[in-house]
Amino acid sequence: MIEGGMRQTGPSETPAPGGKRQRDLRLDFFRGLAMFIILLAHTPGNAWTLWIPARFGFSDATEIFVFCSGFASALAFGATFVKRSWLLGAARIAYRVWQVYWAHIGIFLVTATLVFSIDYFGVGIEGHRHVTEPYVVPLFSRTGEALIGLLTLTYVPGLFDILPMYLVILAMVPVVMALYAVGGRAAVAAFVVTVWLASNLAGLGRLAEESADPGALTTALAPLGTALGWMNLPSNPFGNGTWFFNPFGWQLVFFTGFAFGMGWIPAPPVTRGLVRLALAIVVLTIPFAWFKIHDGLYVPADWALREWIAATRDWAEPMWWKSWLGIFRYAHFLAVAYLAWVAVGPGGRRLTEGFSPPRALGGVWLALAAVVVVLTIPYAYVDEIRTISPTLDAFLVKTVPLIPGDRMGLVQLAHLVALIVVVWAAIGASGREAVARRWLPASVPVIRKVGTQSLAVFMTSIPLAQINGWLLGIMGPDVWTRAAINLSGFAILIATAYMVSWFKSQPWRGAQVASAGAIEGHGRKAGASGGKAARA
Repeated sequence: MIEGGMRQTGPSETPAPGGKRQRDLRLDFFRGLAMFIILLAHTPGNAWTLWIPARFGFSDATEIFVFCSGFASALAFGATFVKRSWLLGAARIAYRVWQVYWAHIGIFLVTATLVFSIDYFGVGIEGHRHVTEPYVVPLFSRTGEALIGLLTLTYVPGLFDILPMYLVILAMVPVVMALYAVGGRAAVAAFVVTVWLASNLAGLGRLAEESADPGALTTALAPLGTALGWMNLPSNPFGNGTWFFNPFGWQLVFFTGFAFGMGWIPAPPVTRGLVRLALAIVVLTIPFAWFKIHDGLYVPADWALREWIAATRDWAEPMWWKSWLGIFRYAHFLAVAYLAWVAVGPGGRRLTEGFSPPRALGGVWLALAAVVVVLTIPYAYVDEIRTISPTLDAFLVKTVPLIPGDRMGLVQLAHLVALIVVVWAAIGASGREAVARRWLPASVPVIRKVGTQSLAVFMTSIPLAQINGWLLGIMGPDVWTRAAINLSGFAILIATAYMVSWFKSQPWRGAQVASAGAIEGHGRKAGASGGKAARA
């Protein structure tokens, strides 16, 4: 059935009592997690980024952000297209694009001014130009061209490329909804997949231009990719750079989330077969995604297996590249998303109720873990020991067996695993129950709050990441400094989310209504008193 020019299927959200749509717990939770990860990833010199999901798989927090944004867009705008009209839906999208555009401009100017000020006032690391990270030098050296490029989105340096990608994809929503009205889900799928394929061909054309040995397949497809080169949007007016996040490739993730939010794609079943398949994809991806392995840091560089992994990774680059969203990235994200969806339970039940804590290891295994923790301490905290006690550091260098630097990380990883085993056993059954049943559910509302205010939080996180990187540089990146700066950054994001939420609730309106009611009541009383006086 068509109503107002749109087919009558709408967002899959269940209305809450009173007719107000109820936000999806899982959507806000995972979008909130993505905001914390993005802050870590954007902080210069932050060792915590060695343990974010991007290090162990092709996909990362960007996919979470884009997918959740697509899902949220379906919930926010889909009903307008379906129940009102295409024109009103397109108007709402245009308004949101306008908001995101100015958010991007504001983020850029604030962050550029911040890093320039660090250099200008001489409060940064000696000999280091902060204005080059991110590279905003042209804003101050070629200001006129840079400003024109900034306002026309033809100057989009690294770190400032997510929101431009997002607003271009948002602008595609009316096109997708029009296609759905005419041809249904098949028309939408054909459009989305075709645009994604075309963008990847454009990426191959770019690769053929830049690579000395692009390979037979890339060379064969290069003419077609060159013809589609217009899809590689220019990132600066001073050279031939292109947007790092190609919106025509990344729209595949966005509209996957959008389709789930609209109810066009049903929720996948929970089966052992699908869980095993998703686990296999995630595990098999690790050697090809984790630089500690394919770069020869955790395994000898001259091993044939390591060389094969590196060669295969290089050969398959168009399948995992980030700029145009290679198919392996997409498949990896779907696998991770499916496992996360299964893990949190129906409707995100385990996020609110907790889960049964895993049993602690005991006996020989616990003793072995304790021994590993003790023996690996000198290798796990090298920088910290050197900072806290140079004397102890010198003693350990002379007494403990030396380990090659490229093997040190493997020892540190063993220390981390063993430490988790020991701590999990040490906190006892009551402690494990508290973590699984009370602490996790208690943290969920906070993380959700960050997810519900993702644009404001993201706008805060970009300049905040530069401040945190500056602090790490001048204070020293030891374990305690890193923890203090990163956790303080998390606290600022949380405070931002709660503050913005408070402003959006417009608490002053309630006071105004109450005040208006009191004035009206007082007026009625005064009128009644006046009437009595007149009758008297």
